[in-house]
Amino acid sequence: MWGWFIVIFAGIWLLQIMLTKVQLKNYQATIKKMSNRSSGYLGVGIQKQKLGIGVIAIAVTDDDGVIVECQLMRGVTVFSRFERFTEYDGLHMEQVKARLDQEDGVQAFKMAFEKIEGQMEKKTNLAV
Repeated sequence: MWGWFIVIFAGIWLLQIMLTKVQLKNYQATIKKMSNRSSGYLGVGIQKQKLGIGVIAIAVTDDDGVIVECQLMRGVTVFSRFERFTEYDGLHMEQVKARLDQEDGVQAFKMAFEKIEGQMEKKTNLAV
């Protein structure tokens, strides 16, 4: 009886590891695709929840801070994937940050914009 329990537990654990690797490959492919620009800045933000849905946001801006593209992953399982988020496209980062402060928006975008601002201060470009 206990032997079957251990075998089933080990199988579920290995399945979790394999699905996590698939999700990690999706994350890396999304970052690589979004960073494939001649100029601009990329920022990644994470909003973790102890219980509930976590969020990962990836934002790309041009050299002036205007948002070019955003991707968002929400979910609790390893089946979550990045989806295009077009609500902020074409807006300046500062406009979006002000909007997020007023409506208690996604903290992941705030973190992504802070990382982009850090890159802008250092004047490091996305393209290598």
